[in-house]
Amino acid sequence: MPNRHRTTEELAFNRTVGNNIKYLRKIRNFTQTRVARDLDCTFQQVQKYEKGSNGVSSLKLKKLAKLFDIKTDVIIDPNFIPYHKGFTGKMDWLQHEAEIEEEQKKQVIIKEYEENKKDVNHKA
Repeated sequence: MPNRHRTTEELAFNRTVGNNIKYLRKIRNFTQTRVARDLDCTFQQVQKYEKGSNGVSSLKLKKLAKLFDIKTDVIIDPNFIPYHKGFTGKMDWLQHEAEIEEEQKKQVIIKEYEENKKDVNHKA
């Protein structure tokens, strides 16, 4: 459904749904082609959904919910991404995830170091 003759509210809704689809797709490492295959459409159509250029039909929302293993209300929730990752509206959540992963790696290394240090002290 192209956005011609849409109200401001409808356009905002389409952008919200598009951002949520893109977010869910990226955190699951799905390509637009993979999502398109499950929706029986082209990857270009998925691009339009993600940009908010086109609205998503209720049947497609149902298919997306099944694909992402979530309820349909999550896909349309304007607070989903901020609640999930502290999203600001930009793609900074990717950087945020990388920082979290890096911090987790550091914690594992520190823990292993401390355990090895204890083992060495006990053997001495």
